[in-house]
Amino acid sequence: MAHYRYKVIDENGKYVSGRLAADNPADLATLLREKGFDLVSYKENSNTSFSFLGGIQTKDIIAVFVHLEQLERAGVSIVDSIADLRDTADTPAIKDLMHELHESIKKGNMLSDSLAKRTDVFNPVHVGLITMGEKTGNLADSFASIVDDLKWSMDIKRKTKKAFIGPTFGIIMMLIVIGVMTTVVVPKVTSFIIMQGMELPTITKALIAFSNFFQNYWMLIIFFIPVFWISVKVFSRIENVALVIDDFKIKLPVFGPIINKIDSAKFCQFFSMTFKSGLGVIECLEASGSVIKNRAIRHSIEQVKQDVSDGKSLADSLMNTRYFPNLVIRMFKIGEESGNMESALANVKFFYDREINDSIDRLVGMIQPTLTIVMGGMIGWIVVAVFGPIYSSFSNIQ
Repeated sequence: MAHYRYKVIDENGKYVSGRLAADNPADLATLLREKGFDLVSYKENSNTSFSFLGGIQTKDIIAVFVHLEQLERAGVSIVDSIADLRDTADTPAIKDLMHELHESIKKGNMLSDSLAKRTDVFNPVHVGLITMGEKTGNLADSFASIVDDLKWSMDIKRKTKKAFIGPTFGIIMMLIVIGVMTTVVVPKVTSFIIMQGMELPTITKALIAFSNFFQNYWMLIIFFIPVFWISVKVFSRIENVALVIDDFKIKLPVFGPIINKIDSAKFCQFFSMTFKSGLGVIECLEASGSVIKNRAIRHSIEQVKQDVSDGKSLADSLMNTRYFPNLVIRMFKIGEESGNMESALANVKFFYDREINDSIDRLVGMIQPTLTIVMGGMIGWIVVAVFGPIYSSFSNIQ
């Protein structure tokens, strides 16, 4: 199914532009005619995700699945539910997406097959849950599980942004203040001291050298962070280098434990969802591993799959990776022994939700005192380095 940008004339004679998926231009004209539009021009767009880059957000997908869950429990057919979403959607992007799904289902495709064509919008794991729901006749629970997961993922993203945006902003402001002090204030004051012919102590010489370094290499300092970031992104495309970088991220002080807890919670969340839907342990590991961004952890899950296939315990296999915290290992062991994996992993999610919140709050709380200490130390250095020689000269005069 191709995607088109089109321009039409509506029933009031006004020009209207939009985007729509159709099998071919003739099908496009037919679909628009059914809506009461006369096609004026069209252009095929090869980028299948063009209408979703700025149009569809996670909250829109949540609203879609909430709507589908409610109508499914009310006994409404999927094709009618999709049609209702198409007609009542608030955004053009959702309207276009629902129209595409509606046309696909009308042609005899299953909902899961229709969603699988839009991997730019729908997570493959979620599509797998819907596939299982279609096989078991329990689509409503699949929709509910997806809604819970999307809401949880949104909350995790919000917490992650809170953990990294605050410190980054604080560090940038600190560098700006230090830059102004060392390139504007310090040179003017120290030049006066030098002109007086005063003997400079070591602490003052160090301050002058530090100021000169900032004045001579300020462009290098400013561009170092973006250049370093781009370099990491480029080298991250090399698999072996990416594994080393992601392994290093987990071992970072303060940030590393937060990253590890977020990925561990995400792994347990998806494992619980897929296990509940009836998939085997290997399939659950494969689905859960695919949603982990850290490639070192994702690579270790491949070894876990192999160990489990060889007959080893799932908990022991996870422990051997040395990436998963003891709580995760313990809960998986309890789940294996009790046969109630879903309940055991729910405890992990509940515990880590609180742990992640507490860790992020502690991190954000550490930023202000740390920046205050650094700035206080910088100002103290300047005061001692500047007024020390002046005070000494007054003492010599006496």
